[in-house]
Amino acid sequence: MKTPSEPSSISPLRGSVEQPEQFGPPDVTSLASLTDGREVAEYRSAYSRVAWVQIIAELTYLLIVLVTSFAVLVVLAKYVVLKETSGWVFALIGSSAESTPLVVYAAVTLAGICGGCASSLKWLYHAVAKQRWHHDRLIWRLIVPPLSGILAVFTALMIISGIVPFLSRASLGGPASGAALGFFVGLFSDNVLAALQKLAFRVFGTVDEPGHSQTGVPQADR
Repeated sequence: MKTPSEPSSISPLRGSVEQPEQFGPPDVTSLASLTDGREVAEYRSAYSRVAWVQIIAELTYLLIVLVTSFAVLVVLAKYVVLKETSGWVFALIGSSAESTPLVVYAAVTLAGICGGCASSLKWLYHAVAKQRWHHDRLIWRLIVPPLSGILAVFTALMIISGIVPFLSRASLGGPASGAALGFFVGLFSDNVLAALQKLAFRVFGTVDEPGHSQTGVPQADR
């Protein structure tokens, strides 16, 4: 039997588990979080000039995509509100009364791209400040905005078709609500993908689940 003075074999493990880093507003009770772990008056960058070239390139790309998508979204909103009968938007999709579904899907896509850019920009400045930035995130930052736009529009289609039960079809009643949904999906695209994956597992099952075939149908019920 272990004596009270004998050290526990599991207590060090409990304290050694590293908590995942949280990104978001700094905790006011943590000085290290408020200062990003820096000492007082430590202002010099931890990154080389080569690293800063890529950081600035990533920042410029995200800002260009964000501003462009938002500008086109504003032009689209102007076209809908003023019911314009001229211009490149009218030439592309026709009158707003007859092309409401197209306007809604365009608003969803553009707002989804804006949401993806906002999410990427947030992670970029947090990663740089906390010295977690690295070269290999380049591909992630390049594909997040277009991927968010695609995810937003197809999520909208799944809502309208009734495949996704998360929201009602009324949430896509017009361009404004479509843009709001698109930005929400784009901003939390990782969460939306995880939720869709869970839905797919419930509907189709998994290939590794005992008693299920590759089609997800329990073999006992086939």
